[in-house]
Parts: sequence; structure tokens; C-alpha cells
Amino acid sequence: MLFTKFESLLSKVIDLPLPGIEAQKKMSPMFRAQELINLKLDKNKAKKSAVLILFYPGTDNQTHFVLIQRSVYPGVHSGQISFPGGKKDSVDRSFWDTALREANEEINVPPSHISKLLTLTDVYIPPSNFMVYPFVGVMKNKFSFEREVKEVEKILEVPLSELLNSDNETRGTVLTSYVGEVNVPMYLFNDVQVWGATASILSEMKELILSALKE
Repeated sequence: MLFTKFESLLSKVIDLPLPGIEAQKKMSPMFRAQELINLKLDKNKAKKSAVLILFYPGTDNQTHFVLIQRSVYPGVHSGQISFPGGKKDSVDRSFWDTALREANEEINVPPSHISKLLTLTDVYIPPSNFMVYPFVGVMKNKFSFEREVKEVEKILEVPLSELLNSDNETRGTVLTSYVGEVNVPMYLFNDVQVWGATASILSEMKELILSALKE
């Protein structure tokens, strides 16, 4: 999708009601729903974090968004694909500030380059006990990202058309540190498997954009 067309959709996207958990569940592993029931979730006890879905024009003027592959470390999300983001810090005045700060630290995007579009439905991640607050931001100019080598193994620039292409929704087996091998719904972007909370957040974003295209 050309970035100019994406920009023309933004006012519609903002006005639409959030699809919420029903959209998230389409790309959520079956075992995750049972985990939430068993844990009797208390949001106040979860650690708080924020992530950023950042849209921008690529060199071809097509709309892209950015994902990162996390570095390998001793933790449940080691090496996984995610959005730029992380834990809320005491210096952050809001979760939006957290998302901006983390994007700056991890992929070197100045906060002044990013305009806030909307806030999506929060997502709880049981294995790490994190409540994640997803934000959508837009950057109107092309940008050369730069990874923070200790935290980010790779930066992935994904055309929006890849998300909107239903052929890229599939299932596959992944190895986790907490339940072993599991079969999960996922997006497949150039052989990169995107699943879990990241896929659930993308599912809600995808539904919003498709609804805006129908308006």
C-alpha cells in the first residue's frame, strides 16, 4: 500500500472502535486462554511495558512497519520477534513515553519524528508476567534504523501489504522455554515467524486497517 493511501486512511482508523480481544484471539495460541483462566489475572500485579507499531514510508514509498529480533539472553523472550518496546521506567511520564524511549534506545528513532496515532488493546503475557500497552505511531519520512547491538539482533522492515495478505497467516511449531514445542497461529513474513503477543497485536491492527478500507 502506498504511504499516501495509508495516510488517507488514518482518520477512519482513528474513528473506528477497537476490535479488541476478539481480534487478538485470532492469532493467540490455544494454551494462552487457559493460562489466563488459571492465573486469574490481576493487572495491578503485572509488570508494565509498552511497545510501538511504527508505520513509515519505505524507499519505494510503500507503507512499512518495523519489527525487531531480540538478542539471545537468559529469559523467556530470548531471540523472539517483537515490536520495539520494553518495561516502563521511573523516568517515563506515561506508557507512550515508554514506547518512544524504547524505540529510541533500540532502533535509534528520535521521539520528535513520531506522531501518535492511537492506543490498541493491552495484552497480558503470562510467562513473563507483563502487561503490554501497544501504541501506533507514524513517521512521515523515510528513516535509516540503527540497532542497539546488546538488545537487538536484527531489525525487520515489513511492508504493510505483507500483513494484509491472508496467505501470510498460517500455523507452525515453535520451541518455547516454558511449555516446550507448541503449535501456534503465526504470520510468516519472508520466512520470519511472528507469533504470540506480537501476532495478537498485529491481528487487531490488521482488522482496523481492513475495516477502514471498507468504509
